[in-house]
Amino acid sequence: MKKLQLSEVITPPVQGNDEFFARKVRAKDFNGLMDPIIGFDHFELTKDIFGPHPHAGMAALSYVFEDSAPYQSIDSLGNNITVTPGSLLWTWAGSGVVHSEYPVPDGASVEGLQLFVNIPGSKKHLKPQSVFIDQSQMPEIKKDGVLVRVVCGETENVINPITTPEPLTLLHIFIEAEKEFSHTIPVGWSGTVFAIEGHFDLITNEQTTELEEGSALAMGQSDHDETITFKGIANSQLLFISGKPLYEEVFTKGAMAMESNESLNAALEDYNSGKMGFIKMEGDNRIVVAPI
Repeated sequence: MKKLQLSEVITPPVQGNDEFFARKVRAKDFNGLMDPIIGFDHFELTKDIFGPHPHAGMAALSYVFEDSAPYQSIDSLGNNITVTPGSLLWTWAGSGVVHSEYPVPDGASVEGLQLFVNIPGSKKHLKPQSVFIDQSQMPEIKKDGVLVRVVCGETENVINPITTPEPLTLLHIFIEAEKEFSHTIPVGWSGTVFAIEGHFDLITNEQTTELEEGSALAMGQSDHDETITFKGIANSQLLFISGKPLYEEVFTKGAMAMESNESLNAALEDYNSGKMGFIKMEGDNRIVVAPI
């Protein structure tokens, strides 16, 4: 029997300035245990910092926290979506898409999670798509001292019914001191914990690990279902992300993640030649130019 493997606890530094700052968590620091997650940012921003930019071969998930300003997303396919507080936009880039995300209004503070998920090499050249999940569509578990929002996926037989491009569980967990919540990781799946605030224990069959604000830990490679428990030491808020590893090498440049150098170069050429479309800035206006 192969036991659940746990990474070290890592607390990346906060990077940025008044217009954008984030804790940036990257899979390369977790010995493969985050797969299929490429990385994520817990961010706050007040400006359109990144401007229009391309994605390919991955999914970019924007989950906006409840106390945030709205986050507007425009892409080269013509989607124009307001990611309202508490909601999720899943941009499945596939063969490539250009998008722009910015606070509404300009200068308002957006806080959330930007999550980058690898997709199978066999699907990286398919047409892009977007899935929006409003907070009202996210089922919740409420019990003494615990609130769990099922942003996507499932836990404790509570299932978010929205079909997502790839199977993934994302839980936003609020837990009071001395209270606890348990989740079962399916056989072969990975799991990543990120502490937004507070201080809590992660309890497995083998050990107990403390996490506090800003820290992250990844786990996986078990050959059977594994139950983990979160127990509050202080009132805490955390995210748990779980998916099935792909075990595929990724070749990256910027926000492109392809299955080979040849595919990566081809995606860059597609972007430069307009095959992904463009978003042109004219003053404060964003003009969508459709893919050619």
